[in-house]
Amino acid sequence: MFARKLRVEVDGKAAPQEWLEQYFMRNFVGLSAFDETLVTGDGELEAGLGVAVETVREELEKWWRGRKMIGEGGRVEVTER
Repeated sequence: MFARKLRVEVDGKAAPQEWLEQYFMRNFVGLSAFDETLVTGDGELEAGLGVAVETVREELEKWWRGRKMIGEGGRVEVTER
């Protein structure tokens, strides 16, 4: 199920595990692909093949901006390792 490892960074630093857990454990936006995710540490995420990297980046950025966790100039990057 968790075939890929993703790295999530905010402004060039690993995204805090707490932020990732808040999103992936409490997110109910109807994206069933996100059911195939597991937060494993700061900036670390395991995901299934149905999880699109760009969608993860876009959704995290919207979520964190909306909660003022990152500012308008903040940059979220998600890469597959």
